[in-house]
Amino acid sequence: MSAAGGQTGSPGLLRGLGRFDVVALCVNSIVGAGVFAMPAGLAINAGRYSLAVILIAFVVVGLLALTLAEVASRYDVTGGPQYYAQVTFGPLAGFTVGWLFVLSSIASTALIAQVMLDYAAALWPALAAPWPRAVIITVFMVFLAGINIRGVTRGAGLGNLLTVAKMLPLGLIALAGLWFAGWNDIPATEPLQPDGLSSALQLAIFACVGFHVAAVVAGEMRDPRRDLPVSILGGLAIACLLYLLLMLACFGVLPDTAASAMLPLVDVAKAFIGPAGATLMATAAVVSCAGGLSVQMLVGPRYVFALGAARDLPHRLIDVHDRFRTPHVAITAYAAVSWLLTITGTFKYLLAIFVIARMLAHGSTAAALIVLRYREGRAPVHIPGGSVVALLALLACAAIVASASFNAVRDVVIVLAVGLAIRAAVRIRNARSAVRTGG
Repeated sequence: MSAAGGQTGSPGLLRGLGRFDVVALCVNSIVGAGVFAMPAGLAINAGRYSLAVILIAFVVVGLLALTLAEVASRYDVTGGPQYYAQVTFGPLAGFTVGWLFVLSSIASTALIAQVMLDYAAALWPALAAPWPRAVIITVFMVFLAGINIRGVTRGAGLGNLLTVAKMLPLGLIALAGLWFAGWNDIPATEPLQPDGLSSALQLAIFACVGFHVAAVVAGEMRDPRRDLPVSILGGLAIACLLYLLLMLACFGVLPDTAASAMLPLVDVAKAFIGPAGATLMATAAVVSCAGGLSVQMLVGPRYVFALGAARDLPHRLIDVHDRFRTPHVAITAYAAVSWLLTITGTFKYLLAIFVIARMLAHGSTAAALIVLRYREGRAPVHIPGGSVVALLALLACAAIVASASFNAVRDVVIVLAVGLAIRAAVRIRNARSAVRTGG
């Protein structure tokens, strides 16, 4: 729990994750589908301001990561930001943040799965048809759920393997950016009107977030107080440096990054190596997305688990497998809903939902930092000027949400209202059950 509290850990869950596991988890979570869509997406939407947009995204996620590192150092339980909101602002706030993370995580899982299927179709054209896509993603979701049910270290081990597999080709392309890129290579076009810059920023934010996963699995880390800040900030720093170099590589090598649609890194690899390079990078894209999905399947069910533990969702969701000591019911439920959204959702809609929900949720941690400093004093990890950092993070979150479309904000509000209704129904049922049993 907190430095001032008495509870530690998450009962029933195995503490099997070390520092390398969690740093790899963060990098794997951040460097997923977004990295392959971002260069062309920014060039199309932001034009000459592409690098400015990615740097703004770095600043925003950096502010959020700093606030998370300080708040997370007070706790060592599974749940992350939703738990911090609960102990800081009360159970209703905790549920709201947790539900927003469930929503954004499921949207992210579906986004990554769709991009993975698109790149897989480039390697195997049969996957462009709906039924083969449905079969492949069904098999893969069942596989990931099974791996994570069998143990948190198995899920982390798969994530570590996929992280290394995708970082090798991406790292080589990134290093090439140091040799070929120059400031005169930045796109000269103007941003799309009327909302090109806001769309570009949404895409950049989607590509850059994911650092919070370390806090979510803190209850399954061996030494969370020591490893959490390093994992959060280190994983984010590695991902941001990689992104910047990849953007420079695309701008320096391709005559028109925007013309590459969703495949700029594939075109860069083709320019270096030929058709074999294109195949290699398309394969790396599939592996990268698979790695991102492995992280989502590891972390996402922990949001559901935490809400069940708070008795905001059916208590059955916190059942821990007798043999593997994993939240198998939460994993199964999360995989099923993610699969359904993958089959039925669209990229643009899911992206807007993801960004709005994630900014609202991360903003709660920034607010918690200010309150906890006043209420509980100095944290184990103390960020210099932390209150100012938190205020800037809150302003950035508010600005990003305000720039989103009305329809996207409306839909997030509707889903949040549905979640609150489910919570109310569960709590009423629990209260009636307590009355009947005399509890």
